[in-house]
Amino acid sequence: MELITSVNNQRVKEVANLKQKKFRAESGTFFAEGLRAVNEALQYADVTDLFFVKTEESKLGEVIKHAEEKGVRLYQVDDKVMAKLSDTKTPQGVLAVIRMPATRLQQLQPAFVAKKRRVGNGNDTATALPDVDNNAPVVILDRIQDPGNLGTVIRTADAAGAMGIILLEGCVDAFSPKVVRASMGSLFHLPVVQEVSAEEALTWCYGHGYEPAATVMTGASNLYKTDLSRKMAFILGNEANGVSEELQAAAETRLFIPMAGLAESMNVAMAAGIILFEGLRQRKFYRE
Repeated sequence: MELITSVNNQRVKEVANLKQKKFRAESGTFFAEGLRAVNEALQYADVTDLFFVKTEESKLGEVIKHAEEKGVRLYQVDDKVMAKLSDTKTPQGVLAVIRMPATRLQQLQPAFVAKKRRVGNGNDTATALPDVDNNAPVVILDRIQDPGNLGTVIRTADAAGAMGIILLEGCVDAFSPKVVRASMGSLFHLPVVQEVSAEEALTWCYGHGYEPAATVMTGASNLYKTDLSRKMAFILGNEANGVSEELQAAAETRLFIPMAGLAESMNVAMAAGIILFEGLRQRKFYRE
């Protein structure tokens, strides 16, 4: 374990730079903050470094022990250094540096996801998990810009049992600190594939038997009257402009969420939750 008290330390500077996409791409790493996120990262991701401010918090001690057992480099820092590293106004006192997963679109399939969820970073420390859902949906996001929205969609997709997330070109970076924070650890549970073209995403859907279903405002089928129990690829669009015309035209199914009030539309993360959990209900809990 190394003690660092200077904000000018070279390793501190390198990790602080990970707030910027350029340096994340160059290093192939990103960071997560807080006990919960760091715990999830240690179990399901490839953590290289752990920075922490020493306290008597027992849970922190457990995290440090877990990291040490996995061969993670440990750095004890003071509050000034943690403030330099952190992306929040009130640092949580523990931060993990993580290697970006090299998930490719071609890998995205139920068996790959099941293995990722069971063994995490290649360790046979499997926990009991539900049977593989061969009809688990995929979420395709078209030019999502808000980090909070993306993180919430990832968290919701994880909760609803989605197989993975496909981010089309023009989406915010899934490994930015704000997205990582909003995902509440779910970023480590399911594959996220970035910088995919619309054509590549549609080709993947057709090749794996997934039905592209775009969310639109008009000329669409009622969500609650549509069969979502089969393999679905739910396409949700940009906060201001929705799903592109290209994807709308290519989608085999067009969905709308019926609303009883006067609101013209709803937040994309909220829409994702409604659609994904209606799909879950139909796949798992629907009875004639």
